[in-house]
Amino acid sequence: MGVAGFLLPGSRVDVLVTYTDQNRAGSEPQTATVLQNAEVLAAGHQVQPDPTGKPETVDVVTLLLSPEDAEKAALASEKGTIRFVLRNGGDHAEAAAAPVDLNGLASLPDTRPSENHHFVAHREAPQPQPWVVETMLGNKRSTVSFNN
Repeated sequence: MGVAGFLLPGSRVDVLVTYTDQNRAGSEPQTATVLQNAEVLAAGHQVQPDPTGKPETVDVVTLLLSPEDAEKAALASEKGTIRFVLRNGGDHAEAAAAPVDLNGLASLPDTRPSENHHFVAHREAPQPQPWVVETMLGNKRSTVSFNN
């Protein structure tokens, strides 16, 4: 997330916005993923990476977006604080991520009263997922899975 100086033309980023819902009294800040896998066209005034690979702090990032994604980015920058998260070069998947608030950040239980007071919310424990290691050597890829 602290990508200062490492956003280069051709990089892929996710765009996150942190905001407070002004329509809900006492609303806590939350962070949502607005865009996924967006291509960086320019960072600052540079359209080519520094030939020496030296990081450069920039104030402006230009992304290649569809009109719909540009609208999302414009609204997000107007209503909250924007952060860029660098993507792994081989990661092109999009995730359905719900906004995270402070309770979700610390994985604390939700203390808000439920809409239906007659039932107690019960969450099933998540199933353990295997660890997957992908190795890339030139144009060869191999994947190995490990169980917990």
